[in-house]
Amino acid sequence: MQSQILWGTLLLAAGLVLTVLSVTVIPVFFLFYGIPLLVIGAALFIFRGREESIEALK
Repeated sequence: MQSQILWGTLLLAAGLVLTVLSVTVIPVFFLFYGIPLLVIGAALFIFRGREESIEALK
């Protein structure tokens, strides 16, 4: 498993937990932590493998 997939999964899970907790139980303060984790985790999934394709073009 590539590290981007592992870190993307972990960040998405942590962001999802913080976002759900902030909407349901804890005040909205945790949205400032949950949403960026979701965005970073999604970006790791979207841009995974880009460095291999760039190196192949060189």
